[in-house]
Amino acid sequence: MGATLPEPDHQLKVPVVRRPGYTLYLEQATPAHTFIHCDVHRRWSPRLKRALTADWTTLQQLHGGPLYALHEHGDRRHAKFLAMFGFRWAASFTDRHHRRMEIHISHQDHHGRPLRRQHQADQHLDDR
Repeated sequence: MGATLPEPDHQLKVPVVRRPGYTLYLEQATPAHTFIHCDVHRRWSPRLKRALTADWTTLQQLHGGPLYALHEHGDRRHAKFLAMFGFRWAASFTDRHHRRMEIHISHQDHHGRPLRRQHQADQHLDDR
């Protein structure tokens, strides 16, 4: 039916885990950079944390990693959330709205446990 369309450089956030308490999304920013997003819909509790941790571990294993997360510098609650799920700082930049932003990276071993070493993200990510 004519020429094939080129692959898009960026895909929108796609919900990949939908639960009553939270939704996990993946966003393919570049062919080599998959970002994860999480919306929590209910009050945080130990039960919600256990369920989210289980889904997060499964998603990491299925994806094969690494996964990246965008973080606005100074957001302490989000920083705690990122650390809880094994993310580590990888890069900083100023976005088009002049906000100081960070990119964090998560990786896991073959058992689904987060690796503790520092990873280097590609410094050439487009301004988001």
